[in-house]
Amino acid sequence: MSTFYSLKKFPIEIGHFHRKYSIFFIVYYIQANLDQLKLMGPVILNGILKLLDGYSYSDSDSVARDTKSFAFQAIGLLAQRLPQLFRDKIEMAVRLFDALKLEASSLCLVIQEATTSLATAYKGAQPAVLIELEKLLLHNFNAEQSEVRFCAVRWATSLFDLQHCPSRFICMLGAADPKLDIREMALEGLFPVKDEGRLISQNPDIIYPKLGSMLEYILKQQPKFVDSTEMREQKLLFPSNMYVAMIKFLLKCFELELEQNKDLEKSLEFVSSVETLCLLLEHAMATEGSVELHATASKTLIKIASHLPEMIASHYSQRVIWLKQLLSHIDWDTREAVARLLGIASTALPSATSTALISELVSKTTEMQKLRFEAQHGVLCAIGYVTANSMCRSPAIPEALFQSTLKCLVDVVNSETATLSSVAMQALGHIGLCVPLPPLIHASDSVDILEILHEKLSKSLSGDDTKAIQKIVIALGQICAKETSSLHLNSSLNLIFSLCRSKVEDILFAAGEALSFLWGAVPVTADVILKTNYTSLSMSSKFLMGDMDSSWSTLSSDWKCEANEDCRVMIRDTISKKLFDDLLYSSRKEERCAGAVWLLSLTMYCGHHPTIQQMLPEIQEAFSHLLGEQNELTQELASQGMSVVYELGDASMKQNLVDALVTTLTGSGKRKRTVKLAEDSEVFQEGAIGEGLGGGKLSTYKELCNLANEMGQPDLIYKFMDLANYQVSLNSKRGAAFGFSKIAKQAGDALKPHLRLLIPKLVRFQYDPDKNVQDAMAHIWKSLVADPKRTIDEHLDLIFDDLLIQSGSRLWRSREASCLALADIIQGRKFDQVGKHLRRIWTAAFRAMDDIKETVRIAGDKLCRSVTSLTIRLCDVTLTEISDARQSMDIVLPFLLAEGILSKVDSISKASIGVVMNLVKGAGIAIRPHLSDLVSCMLESLSSLEDQGLNYIELHAANAGIQTEKLENLRISIAKGSPMWDTLDLCINVVDTESLDQLVPHLARLVRSGVGLNTRWESTVNFIIIWQLKATGMFNLIIFSASMLKGLSK
Repeated sequence: MSTFYSLKKFPIEIGHFHRKYSIFFIVYYIQANLDQLKLMGPVILNGILKLLDGYSYSDSDSVARDTKSFAFQAIGLLAQRLPQLFRDKIEMAVRLFDALKLEASSLCLVIQEATTSLATAYKGAQPAVLIELEKLLLHNFNAEQSEVRFCAVRWATSLFDLQHCPSRFICMLGAADPKLDIREMALEGLFPVKDEGRLISQNPDIIYPKLGSMLEYILKQQPKFVDSTEMREQKLLFPSNMYVAMIKFLLKCFELELEQNKDLEKSLEFVSSVETLCLLLEHAMATEGSVELHATASKTLIKIASHLPEMIASHYSQRVIWLKQLLSHIDWDTREAVARLLGIASTALPSATSTALISELVSKTTEMQKLRFEAQHGVLCAIGYVTANSMCRSPAIPEALFQSTLKCLVDVVNSETATLSSVAMQALGHIGLCVPLPPLIHASDSVDILEILHEKLSKSLSGDDTKAIQKIVIALGQICAKETSSLHLNSSLNLIFSLCRSKVEDILFAAGEALSFLWGAVPVTADVILKTNYTSLSMSSKFLMGDMDSSWSTLSSDWKCEANEDCRVMIRDTISKKLFDDLLYSSRKEERCAGAVWLLSLTMYCGHHPTIQQMLPEIQEAFSHLLGEQNELTQELASQGMSVVYELGDASMKQNLVDALVTTLTGSGKRKRTVKLAEDSEVFQEGAIGEGLGGGKLSTYKELCNLANEMGQPDLIYKFMDLANYQVSLNSKRGAAFGFSKIAKQAGDALKPHLRLLIPKLVRFQYDPDKNVQDAMAHIWKSLVADPKRTIDEHLDLIFDDLLIQSGSRLWRSREASCLALADIIQGRKFDQVGKHLRRIWTAAFRAMDDIKETVRIAGDKLCRSVTSLTIRLCDVTLTEISDARQSMDIVLPFLLAEGILSKVDSISKASIGVVMNLVKGAGIAIRPHLSDLVSCMLESLSSLEDQGLNYIELHAANAGIQTEKLENLRISIAKGSPMWDTLDLCINVVDTESLDQLVPHLARLVRSGVGLNTRWESTVNFIIIWQLKATGMFNLIIFSASMLKGLSK
């Protein structure tokens, strides 16, 4: 009878002891055959429940605790194996959640695991059951115990999908939980896609709920959202962290719906949902909300406005007073977002109201000293956004008000701190995006704005407030976006060019954006900057994310057709001359870095402009030149620039670029243009080649010349420059690798002809001592090679040839890299792959082991260990075919005997003896053709490698009272304990008649002419005696005896 049927006889209603072990066996039975378990499952579950009912929550003795623990484990196991037992009712879920709240803390972990397992049982349950579960989870999330809340969120995320509104609301609640693990799990339930840069629609598996459905559920849980109009004074209806998660999730829902159906903008139902969302966002701006919440809510409003500008403008044109109050918010980002929103709202105001709003904002600047900084900043931001938007509409604001607005901003720039000056400049920049800035009228005279501001801006740009400088320089570019005055344009250019020696990356990139606005045709419009969460060209342009075409498709015609094109042509010519004649080939590294940043900016943001297209060959040459820079930023920008040029170029340009990168990587390219050196030109990075004779630094051209003269060797400067050129070559390879990796996947067939040249170099450079070079080459290797093992196998001979040649290079880094690469590549190879290279590999290993540089010697030792392992395997007849083993032995053994064991380098000699001994152990009969040479070498080595101290003792033995006989016995004993003697002993076992014909003459010669006691007498004679004893009965020894005896008699 089945064990399960015997279970009916289990005495469940018995004492504590029996209960404990009954449940133990039940847990064991649950894991048995599933068919039997299906029959007995209900009986087992009923028994477990009765067992649990036999205890109260207060029972905490060890037997009760253990019994309960096993019972909850059993429920969890049953839920996994028989989910149908639980799926139709929620009683078990209720029971486990209650147990989490009421049972002792020592059982919480077990109950929590059982509860988690139970969740899987309800997948696919009836809708009515799922609705009950929703209520249960929402109720239990309010529990005091963190374990209960954890299980509630776990059930919500695992049982329901992303478009299920009630479960997502529970996740929103969980996002504000005090426990980190609950918060993280809740946020993962809301935002399963971590790559925020991708469009949601690009991932078909991610389906968010409809915006209206999610808002409807939220309003059902908190109806007060629509109760009052005095939202700013209300308390938050949810915790700040929950609000933040809720807003971000609702924004995802909003964006996904619009991505899927652009016509929704006209849908009354959708617009109604958006209005409800705006109401929720306004609630989130309540005073007690966190800074993060306010910033998130205000930016979300701008995000919505970027999709539905008219609807948002109309809605918030009724909320201008509320928006003006928020201009003095304590958070910078919130103030900027509110100012933007006020600008958007102003477009829906009547002209008179809009004019009055600007007048009110301008009037506040006359009392700047009385306002808090936050209020000052908010007002200036609002002036910029509102005035810019008003100038874009028809009719524009009155000329007198426009003049007063500009004068107010100019006064702030001239009189205030760097921070407020930069904000006022930013406001001028926003206005300049829409209209050219007119001269300011003073009495009967008129003066250009930049002429008035030039002195103050020059001072500000030479200051140390990085953020202020960034705002000012970008504003200079934006001011000139619609400018037609050559005076204005040249003034802006001169101010921007004054930053060419800045060492602050952010400032250089800001200047690059400014130059792009001056050049024209940037991939953003005035509306994008004024009515979206625009931060910079690099963040707004999709070029950097590989979607260049779509970023250019957003350009509107008014940005493509520049006013006063002749003036623009002059500006472009000025920028080009500055870059190519002054900066990119400058003797100062900081100017070359600035040139690289600015050229890359122009190429990225204005790359489709006809002038840039015509300049692509020059741009490619400049970036190729900059690949050899010591400055890592310059080098990486150059490599990125090569990738951008590849994207922009036609087929011919792409092929030329691939060829240029290949020649740089393989070392066959030459620079077309050189950098002229000045006295202060930095040739080496400080500390790269040590210090001068007096302890001073050695980096500039002048310092190197002085050192050469001090040493009385003026020609030494040429060696310094040769070393510098080599460093540039190495840097170029690294930079080219980064550039190459970005175009490798796109280049496709264009790279195939170059693989024979590239692969060996890439393999070697991945072992370069410079970690930066390693990383760069590994990067391109991953991009270029889909199947590394197959690629190496296909190009193995070419790789071996390159590595073996470079292992003898005059450059230590090439020798080191080659040895390390060889050590890795030869592992696991077969004879037909390495046979033709085996001797050269051994030669390379021995040469490296005797290198002058320690790191090369270490690499040589590693190669020696690797090739030793390979050789032993190839010569072992149990692991390799006999024919291959013989060929391997024919290559390696003569080499080791002639050049290894007899080497004057101790490490090489010892390594060779160890290899030979291991070869003899595994080679078996494959060693026979080499026995004569092997035995002779071992016997001679017993003397030549003997400790020289023994000879010294022998000379002074009489004086020291040491008996000669004892000394000789000691020497013989040492010899017999050496690896050479062990090898000789192994050789005796494989001697045959044919090998004896060659061996006996060598032994006779050694007996007659051997040098050293061990070789001439004892060792050779002992070998002969042992061999004769072992060979008796195996060979006819008479034919060999005469020559042996003749040698011994002498």
